[in-house]
Amino acid sequence: MITVSSPDRRARREVRRPVRLGVGVLTVGTLALLTGCDDSPDAPQAPAETLAEALTTGDFSEVPVAGAAAGDLEAAVANLHEPFGEIDPEITVGEIALDVPEEDSPRAPTATVPLHHVWDLAELGATDETWEYDTEAEFTYSRDAEEWRLEADVEDILADYDGVEAVGISTVSGDRGRIMDRNGKAMVRDRDIIRVGLDKTRLTEDGSPASEKRQRAAARQLAELVDIDAESYADKVVGYGDEAFVEAIPLRADSDRVTAAELESVPGGVGREDTMSLAESSDFAPLLLGRVGDVTAEDLEEDETLQVGDTIGQSGMQAAYDDVLRGGGGLRIHVGGQTQHTVEPRTGDDVDTSLEPRLQRLAQDTIAEQDSASALVAIKPSSGEILAAASHTPESSWVPTATQATYAPGSSFKIISSLTMLRDGLEPDSTVQCPTSTTVHGQVFNNHEGFSPEYLGDVTFQEAVATSCNTVFVDRWDDTTASELQQAAADLGLSDEIQDIGMPADFGSVPDDSELNELGANLFGQGVVEASALGMATVASSVAAGETVHPWLVDPEDQQAAEESSEEGSEESGESGESGESGLTSQEAEDLRTLLSDTVDYGTLKTMEEIPGSPVYAKTGTAQAGSGEDMYAHTWVVAVQDDLAVAIFVEEGEYGSSTNGPLLHDFLTEAPDILE
Repeated sequence: MITVSSPDRRARREVRRPVRLGVGVLTVGTLALLTGCDDSPDAPQAPAETLAEALTTGDFSEVPVAGAAAGDLEAAVANLHEPFGEIDPEITVGEIALDVPEEDSPRAPTATVPLHHVWDLAELGATDETWEYDTEAEFTYSRDAEEWRLEADVEDILADYDGVEAVGISTVSGDRGRIMDRNGKAMVRDRDIIRVGLDKTRLTEDGSPASEKRQRAAARQLAELVDIDAESYADKVVGYGDEAFVEAIPLRADSDRVTAAELESVPGGVGREDTMSLAESSDFAPLLLGRVGDVTAEDLEEDETLQVGDTIGQSGMQAAYDDVLRGGGGLRIHVGGQTQHTVEPRTGDDVDTSLEPRLQRLAQDTIAEQDSASALVAIKPSSGEILAAASHTPESSWVPTATQATYAPGSSFKIISSLTMLRDGLEPDSTVQCPTSTTVHGQVFNNHEGFSPEYLGDVTFQEAVATSCNTVFVDRWDDTTASELQQAAADLGLSDEIQDIGMPADFGSVPDDSELNELGANLFGQGVVEASALGMATVASSVAAGETVHPWLVDPEDQQAAEESSEEGSEESGESGESGESGLTSQEAEDLRTLLSDTVDYGTLKTMEEIPGSPVYAKTGTAQAGSGEDMYAHTWVVAVQDDLAVAIFVEEGEYGSSTNGPLLHDFLTEAPDILE
């Protein structure tokens, strides 16, 4: 132990007669009354505060020290503070105890100063956690110099501390929270993995570190085995220390991508057992649920609570709710091998969702064979739960088509246009005109190829919707305003302004300034209107529910928890999944259901095989995209059966009836068995 206190320090503590008074209360006059000595010193308040500051900063230049230089104290403080980086303790002075000798005693007055040390551990990842402890410092009064002097001891810094022991902080991440389905079962949880990589200690040559050439050769061999970029991984291996394990890729424990024999054939190749937050399989809602990964240097710079080795969400729900799922890190502060303080890691909170896993799998399987981007969204109208949101992207993409990609909705948008026409006085059995073509502001609009002549001329509004007569809707351009169309879309739920599913989402857009031929095109889903599969599924849900539906994917309470943990959450958050008044009346919804009731009878889905169960209300859509020889079609179908609303989109299809109709049939045929 390093100490510069007087030899009889502990003996003095046994015989002193303490007088405990609050800091700053004791005066010379008071001491005179207590001791009969009119030259006794005041309590060393100022020196004690100066000492507290010095123990915080490590600068003892202003502290009067008895017997020896302050260098030992400064070195001991620096040693203790080093692993804490820029974190300094807050030290407060407690009630000072004076030891005043008898008037004729040769001993000098002494004072015991209690010190309370508080280290805020938030920047180490332990939010709302502190390391607190108490020490005592001894001061002696010099009558000759008329000042209090510190009897320096490194135990003023920390009890049982010698000032030179190794000080360290060990951190450990808390278990990550789970992502739950609507039934309260974990879809995403910690699962066993194997971290495949190179152990550079196994690449040594005659006890010496492996040459760069040998490291790169082994790295390239492993990279080719696990199918990652060989040169990037080789650079990573060379850049790590001689005794490092350099991960190439984490693989599920049951993966057959690499065998043990193949891994052993690579010099230094090893697999380390670990766990990672994963879904049941790598292809289960990957863009929606997202993935996790180890923190990067950039992550550490942006978030002071992260530590090397932490796992964080990198995309999808894992990233959006990382603060909730990650939980709190644990740590151990140790001095000379002895644990001084422990913070137990806190398991992250679960995130509850509306997903029905079996229906999500069915949705994915339904669109899996498409050659272009496609999506299927299923919503439970009565509750707004998003039961499935499947995105199929043949080419690598980080954008979930189902919830964030918008396209021209084609004739499926006529559901929205129909609402404006109902509000203008039409009824399902009203007579309307369906000409072969019509012209607005010089632009000619036609019905779709193969439109049945039987439904040209005078037809009912219900027949016009069932057969998808374009010209009926185009000709309403002079009776409908863009703002009315925008309002109808919002009342059916197609509006980013009133919706928040708990994840980034784009429902679509309907501008309020279109006019003339652009407005005419908008009325049958071309022009400049756009929608996502999520947006059109919401429209169908509102028709089924008889009111504006606000769909949700993440439980609103979990959304609120995430917002409260984010500094900007309250500014960026939208309406929760259960908020907002309905702009759609029950009568309007009933009329819309009537308009959609004949699509599978004699309308655009008349060739679709019969779907068992309750009646299906549906609308198809085909929207031209591209131009000339590069022209193609976005195809759609939206439908309602019982308490299930569905929207299916294919980026490059033939027609909504021929491309999407069979997909709808397959989905609605199997869905009831899952939801019963």
